[in-house]
Amino acid sequence: MQVNVLLIAKEQSNTDASTSSFIANEKEISTRENNVAKIKVVVRKRPLNKKEISRKEDDIVTVDENALTVHEPKLKVDLTAYVEKHEFCFDAVLDEHVTNDEVYRGTVEPIIPIIFQRTKATCFAYGQTGTGKTFTMQPLPLRAAQDLIRFLHQPVYHSQRFKLWLSYFEIYGGKLFDLLSDRK
Repeated sequence: MQVNVLLIAKEQSNTDASTSSFIANEKEISTRENNVAKIKVVVRKRPLNKKEISRKEDDIVTVDENALTVHEPKLKVDLTAYVEKHEFCFDAVLDEHVTNDEVYRGTVEPIIPIIFQRTKATCFAYGQTGTGKTFTMQPLPLRAAQDLIRFLHQPVYHSQRFKLWLSYFEIYGGKLFDLLSDRK
């Protein structure tokens, strides 16, 4: 089974009441914030790769709304074949046909506005080698940066002196690589 997991986390910073007074659409932002869980787990299924197809391997994972089912082929003692089903539920499950744009709109984009309420946000992918983490994550920081800068240029935020820090790391083989500095 080849899936990768995106974890989206937000952490509310301590702010006083005056910091929220500058928000133009306070009710809309508040509603969005309530709809974004503190931690959201999203799973994206990847399609079979060329090697798996050439070996005529079966796709044993199905996606249904917020659940992923693994259909594990097994043999009984008398060699009768059967399939054992394992269902896993998540906040969202994306099938192999979902585009990276749809991944962004469903995972990262909803947390962009709430960052401007002095909230910290983290998005990371977890999974074994070959599950599509890099393919899934690669376009997300650029899109997020574009949206963050677009928000920073809005008059309501422009005078607030926000500072933006963006990091993009890979942890592989117990080593940390900074992907914004040529993997140093």
